[in-house]
Amino acid sequence: MPTNALRADHASPAAETRQATFSPSTSLLTVVPSTRRHALLRWATPVVALAGFAGLAALLVKLLSGLDVAAVAASALGTPSYLIGLSLLCAAVSYAALVGYDVFGVRAATAKPVPLKTIALGSFTSYAIGHTLGFPLVTAGAVRWRIYGGAGLTLAEVAKLTAVAAMTLWVGMAGVLGLSAISEPQALASLDYLPAGLNQGIGAALLVALAAYWAWSRKGGREIGRGDIRIRLPGGSAALVQIGLGLTDICAAAAALWVLLPSDLGIGFPAFAAVFASAILLAVVSHVPAGLGAFEAAILLAFPQAPTAELLSAILVWRLTYTLIPFLFAVVLFAVHEIKRSDARFSQAVRRVRRVVLPFVPAALATLTFIGGLVLLTSGALPNDYSRVRALRHLVPLPFAEVSHLVGSAVGVMLLILSRGLMRRLSSAWTLSVALIGAGIVVSLAKGFDWEEALVLCAVLSLLLTHRSAFYRKAGIFAEPLEPRWLVAIALIVGCTLWLGFTAFHDVDYSHDLWWEFNWHDDASRFLRGSLGAIIIGAALSLYALIHRQPGLHRVDPVTTNAITPALAHAERADAHLALLEDKRFLFHESGEAFLMYAVRGKSWIAMGDPIGKPEHAADLMWQFLEEVDRHAGWPVFYQVSPTHLPLYLDGGLSLVKLGEEAHVDLDAFTTEGKAGKDWRAALNRAKRENLEFAVLPAAEVPAHLAELKGVSDAWLAERGAGEKGFSIGFWSERYLSHFDVAVIRREGSIVAFANIWYGQPGGEITVDLMRYMPGVSGIMDLLFVSLMQEGKARGYRWFNLGMAPLSGLSDHRLAPNWHKLAAFVARNGERFYGFKGLRAYKEKFGPVWEPRYLASPGGWALPQILLDVTNLISGTQSRTTSKGARS
Repeated sequence: MPTNALRADHASPAAETRQATFSPSTSLLTVVPSTRRHALLRWATPVVALAGFAGLAALLVKLLSGLDVAAVAASALGTPSYLIGLSLLCAAVSYAALVGYDVFGVRAATAKPVPLKTIALGSFTSYAIGHTLGFPLVTAGAVRWRIYGGAGLTLAEVAKLTAVAAMTLWVGMAGVLGLSAISEPQALASLDYLPAGLNQGIGAALLVALAAYWAWSRKGGREIGRGDIRIRLPGGSAALVQIGLGLTDICAAAAALWVLLPSDLGIGFPAFAAVFASAILLAVVSHVPAGLGAFEAAILLAFPQAPTAELLSAILVWRLTYTLIPFLFAVVLFAVHEIKRSDARFSQAVRRVRRVVLPFVPAALATLTFIGGLVLLTSGALPNDYSRVRALRHLVPLPFAEVSHLVGSAVGVMLLILSRGLMRRLSSAWTLSVALIGAGIVVSLAKGFDWEEALVLCAVLSLLLTHRSAFYRKAGIFAEPLEPRWLVAIALIVGCTLWLGFTAFHDVDYSHDLWWEFNWHDDASRFLRGSLGAIIIGAALSLYALIHRQPGLHRVDPVTTNAITPALAHAERADAHLALLEDKRFLFHESGEAFLMYAVRGKSWIAMGDPIGKPEHAADLMWQFLEEVDRHAGWPVFYQVSPTHLPLYLDGGLSLVKLGEEAHVDLDAFTTEGKAGKDWRAALNRAKRENLEFAVLPAAEVPAHLAELKGVSDAWLAERGAGEKGFSIGFWSERYLSHFDVAVIRREGSIVAFANIWYGQPGGEITVDLMRYMPGVSGIMDLLFVSLMQEGKARGYRWFNLGMAPLSGLSDHRLAPNWHKLAAFVARNGERFYGFKGLRAYKEKFGPVWEPRYLASPGGWALPQILLDVTNLISGTQSRTTSKGARS
């Protein structure tokens, strides 16, 4: 505290009196002692406020003397609905500009990233609540601190944010008053009682001050305040945007009231904007909650010639559209925000309910979108309200209204089709629906100011925007043909709206000229054009969706051998080497030590076997695969899975279907000696008599024999007249065969049979994949298998995998599943086409251990299509030719 102040605190009353007497220019607070000064400050504020309130009350009593309250209520209730909607729209623009205030405030107050959603919530709730309750430093400040504090801002940063927002408001106020005072100086005379020339001078001064502020801040880096409350002001173009936001806010708020004023008031918008800004200033100075009374008194004083009842009714409706409705909405948003932040039981219950309801959100929003399309089509089929059209013609040109009517009908029918995509949780359907509903809102207002229709669409749009995460699938909207039920529903809706339109315009005589008449009152012509457009667009999209389908074949990106080698090193099954075929896609675990190999056919995403690699990564891979399939709205299918991971597939919600059983020969028990090996010795002896010799070509030597192997393969294919297969078995590929040792059988030095060998883990299993032989040579298969079993036993392998016997091991008991009964029937009656029993009997003679193999899929009604997709995938429709190998 300064030294002279210390002396003043200890001065005598006489000295104080002398100081007051001989220093007339000294302020009152200087001459009053400290204790008295504090008491004066404590009592002066409420006394001045009470005095102001009393004066305001007296003024209102004088202005409202003889007022008919019933007439005010009747006038307010008689306000046309389209004017209320237009006032709400202007209020929305004003609050959107207020969000811009806080965006600038956040940028000036802190470098911390604050999401736009948080800024919008903090801005709207604080302003809406502050406007209604008054005392904005307390009410709006508390709301701001609660929301922005939760976002990580300090109290000082929130205070700086509020200061910048307030500066933007006053900048906008100065801009409106300056422009209005220059263009309409006489409009302010009823409030300030100043000559028009002086008002113009004040307006010019305000604009010069704004220009000076921009010139001062355009260099950037300008700051006001000190220490923790130092604020960096926007510079250059940002300052112009700040001024523009303030102008937009004040002008939109003024427009929300101007559209409600009596039509015979005869005041233009620029003049009214000046009156409105002045009334806001008086309301702020009065410190009355929401400026109640002060604002009304200012408006009544500005228009003494206007009917008081009609003027007050307009203000009353404005209070509803600009203050009360936003206030209620803000309270709800703030309550929801607090519930989300709270750890109370109620918030936990809300979160649990949300988790339960969330799976039903896509269906609900699809239904609402369908209803939105229905609303647009119905609106296009009915005549407009001519009272709204009369007002609309002053706002938009006729061509814009005509185009809006046509676009509205087109958007309606497109929303009917897109609702199916929303039902399937498609991201593309969500994006298009948001865009089209937004367009529908605009055209609803432009074609006839149907604000009720716009509100319905706004509600649907807000729900879509708040549930973006529910639509995550990446499949195309027309990935599948439209189901008949959707086509029937769309046709029914369009047909009903046509009937409704013809009924509404039954008194209009049809003429070809109707198609080309363009007039504000030609609703019948707009109905005809809109209906034709809706029919054309609906039919075109439906036809396209009906005949278009994603191709069943998908491009396969090549994968290097090095990429799959780490996982193959941990693979327990020898058929993991199917990964080396170039007909699969891969889903890798992040460690690189496990993967799934799969292909896509139609909606079926078919994984070949169990996850390959380290067993501990199997669950992660399965869920990763399920999520990827779900994003593309497909069906997850695991083909030929073993019993090892069945719990995983059940946990994934998949159904199991038994495909057959796989034969494994125990090499420890296999022998060609004694009685048990009598048949195998006979096979070997027979081969010797036929001059057949078994040998194993190392992988390094295979390329040198590929031409000879190709001749055997081609002869084998030609003899059967069948095409190559793939996916679950190998096909002829020089690159593929060069990865493996190849077992060959020679006769007199020429190769007559071969099979590539799959080696599993040491001590595990060994098997063959692509087995081909020349026609007319007997005993080859026995020789090949017996020799390979001996080879595998010599190398220390425990099992020889003979492959699967399809449709074997199925029960045909009357209580067995329907699939078992059907498959057993096919196995019994399809012997001459495939040889199910013969294949099982051949493998049975080796005395194998049988292990079941399953298909894991969604099951249900999708199972027939899934089986067809799997069959088509394995049989192959590619340009290459492949065949069934011995392992099938």
